Amino acid sequence: MSSSSGSRASYHHGSLREALVDGARQLLVETGEAGFSLNNLARRLGVSTAAPYRHFADRDALLAAVADGGYAQLDTALRTAAGESDNAADQLLLMGLAYLSFATENPAIFGIMFRPGPDGVKESNTKPFQVLVDVVESAQFAGALRDDVPPRILARTIWATVHGLSCIVIAGGLAHLELDDTPRRLAMDTLRTFVREQDAH
Repeated sequence: MSSSSGSRASYHHGSLREALVDGARQLLVETGEAGFSLNNLARRLGVSTAAPYRHFADRDALLAAVADGGYAQLDTALRTAAGESDNAADQLLLMGLAYLSFATENPAIFGIMFRPGPDGVKESNTKPFQVLVDVVESAQFAGALRDDVPPRILARTIWATVHGLSCIVIAGGLAHLELDDTPRRLAMDTLRTFVREQDAH
């Protein structure tokens, strides 16, 4: 029996779908989106080129599943960061660092997360933003952030700012302009433009 046949025999029911998502994530990291294809993935897993279509309508559907996993990772990273302090201002700074770290450590996954998916917006993908909204609301209550702006709007502005910083860092823009620094300092300097000076630590 060939190794390819052996691989085919090892996948049953949902295990093939899981293997496809895991394999797609690895292939995306190695080749980038431009080098990603379902045929390459099928060959890597040792399954037929038709096998991915049993679980995913097309390439975009599989990449959307990978993006879903990215949102779950990001949600965990932000919640973990927020749990490192009881101070809302510190939580905000730590979350900014966690966001930038996630983006720069997973640029291929990060690059496909913020695009329209074939199934529209999923509630699970909004969880990371809700974590930020909750922390912003707490920081406003504590006086660490301005309270004349609704928390969702302020959280949206903070998210957009840190996201933009992450994209520039990934593209090498700050290094090109000789404005680069450590991820921690970049995140802290950015978030401290929002946090009131007397409450920042």
